[in-house]
Formats: sequence, structure tokens, C-alpha cells
Amino acid sequence: MKTKLFIILCFISLSHFAFGQTIEIDKISYQLMPNAKAVVIQGNYEGHISIPEKITYQNQEYTVEEIGYAAFNESSGLLSVKLPNTIHTIRQRAFEDCKALKDINIPVSVTQIDATAFTNCKLLKSINITENVAFIGQYAFSGCERLTSIEVDKNNQHFTSLDGVLYDKEIKTLIKLPDTRAFYEFPDSVTSFVTESFEGNKNITKMDLPDAVNSIPHHAFVNCSALKVFHIPANVEWIGLSAFNGCDAIESFIVDEHNQHFSSVDGILYNYDKTILIKCPETKSEVMIEKSVTKIEPWAFFRCKKLTEITLPENVTTIGMSAFVQCDALKTLKILSIKPVDIQMGIFAGRTKAVTVLVPEESISFYRNSNNLDVKELNYHAY
Repeated sequence: MKTKLFIILCFISLSHFAFGQTIEIDKISYQLMPNAKAVVIQGNYEGHISIPEKITYQNQEYTVEEIGYAAFNESSGLLSVKLPNTIHTIRQRAFEDCKALKDINIPVSVTQIDATAFTNCKLLKSINITENVAFIGQYAFSGCERLTSIEVDKNNQHFTSLDGVLYDKEIKTLIKLPDTRAFYEFPDSVTSFVTESFEGNKNITKMDLPDAVNSIPHHAFVNCSALKVFHIPANVEWIGLSAFNGCDAIESFIVDEHNQHFSSVDGILYNYDKTILIKCPETKSEVMIEKSVTKIEPWAFFRCKKLTEITLPENVTTIGMSAFVQCDALKTLKILSIKPVDIQMGIFAGRTKAVTVLVPEESISFYRNSNNLDVKELNYHAY
């Protein structure tokens, strides 16, 4: 009886030791999990990789079911990967920054592709979404600069594609336009798009939103560096933070005259009553801000590299976070308000002494003696 008990305890101990253990077989690293499962984990990967359906360790067979978190992340020499038909999940950042990866298959067994799974796979040209994929996380295909098409199996119940563009099944939400596309026309059925739909597309030059779309997500057009003109239709009610950062070719924002939420003057984007300056085109070399403005939105002048001086009208009460970041030529910011202005975090971020902030004589002591370091450390002069 004692002998049997000893053997059972040894078996339990060895089993517990195996689960969670990291091993390497044929230059592929795995983590062993309960129920005879294995997860591909971080290792040194290069060239052409073929992952088996099963592996054997200490006479125990394990089924390879998952590509783990950041498993192939930054594998700069990885050229292709063949996944087995036992993989059900591709975890977050699994192939992120695999900049030489040209070919990978999505097996029919896969149900989940997590956020940033293929971000910055710069040589990947096509992706085929198989019929059982039910979830695709944010930014899964962002930064795939040579991506020409995303195709979806016709039997997939959650996603579809038209002309290589990824949508939800009902074609109501645009999910991802491949980064190589220089032109896009919304289907009539689309009523929304997501943050990563266009983000980082360096080829698209013009954007006309359909009337059915009433919101622009946060960071929606970040680094769309070829976009020159942006039309905001009458029905747009909401624009997310930093929606146009890095759009350094935009010359003007044009707002439909019937829009009751936004307006534009001299190409600068404001809210409807012009009390909030939302975004200044990054190509501007000089600006005249509307006198009615009370707030400068966060990132409003981001990367306006040609501006050398900016004067804020006397009604301005708030300067948002990072409002003038990467305004590399900016030498002078003049504040006309006699009342102290609420200056939020990092308005110059890295250039705090390089920009002279001119303020009225009667308010300079407030700024210099502020308890807020982000305010106190700026280079103030009275006028």
C-alpha cells in the first residue's frame, strides 16, 4: 500500500513539474500546459518555420494549440511560418515586428487573432481569414505596409471582405483597409469604422466620409502622411482625440456647411461655435486663431513644423496636453489672456526652454510660482 501511494505521489509531482515547463524541440520553444496542450513561446526564430501539430516530451504527447504572447516578436530573420491545424489562438503581439515575414497561413482551426498579432509585418502581402475566426483584436494588421488584400472565407459568420478590404459580416463596420491602397470608396451599407481602419496608411490621398458615418475614432488617421484634403460631412457629430496626428500633408479641413458640430476657418478645424480649436493642419506656416476660442485641444498643433510663432486670443482659458509637441520651428507662444491659463501636461514636450512664452506682466508671477512643474518650468517673459 505504501509503495502504491509513493508511486502515485511521484506521478503527481512529475506531472505538476511538467505543466508550465519550458522546453525546446527542433529549435521551437514551447510551454507545456494541463490536458496535454502546448503553447509556442518566445525563442530564437529565423528562416522558414513549420510548427507540428503534436510534440512528445518524456513519453507524453502534447497538442500544439496556441501561439503565445509575443512568441515570434521581433524575429527579424523570420521569413515564413506554417501553422498546424490544431492552433486555435494567435495571442497578442505574436508576430509583431517580424519585418521580414512574407508568408503565413491562418489554419481553419483558428478562432481568435488577438490585438497587434501581426503589427509591423512590413513584407506581408496578403492574409486569408478562415471560416472559424470569430475575433480579431485591435491593430492586428496595422503597419503591414505591403498588405494588398485581406480575404475572408465565405462561410465565416463574423467577418467578410470586399475587394480585399476587411469588414464585419453585415458590412456595416470597416475594420481594415490594406495599407497599399491609395483610394477607397465606402460601400453604402457602412455606418462606422474603427481606429485602425486607416491608421498608418501612407498612400491614401483623399478621404470622403459617407453621410451614414457620424463619428471619427481616436487616432483614426494617425500617420496618413499622403492625405491632403479632408472633408467632414454634415452628419459627423464626434471626432476622437489625435484623429489627424501625423497627417503632415493635410492643407485644410473642409466641413460641410450643414454640420452642426464642427466648422473650419482658413482650413483649421474647430467645434461648431469656434470655442475649441481641434486641429491645425500640419502644413501651416502661419495661423490666425479665431478670437472666440477658449480651449486649445490636446495635440491641436502636433507636428506643425513650419510655425515659428503662435498668438493665443485673450479668451483662451485652457491649453491641452501636448498641444505643441514636435513644433520644431516654434520660437514664441504669446498668451493674451490676463487671467492665468490652465496649461496642461507637456505642451512642448522636450522643448520647454526652447520656446519663449510671452505673458502679460500682471500674470507672470503666477506661472513662475506655480506648483505644477509642467507650468513652472516653461521659459516665461513678460510683455
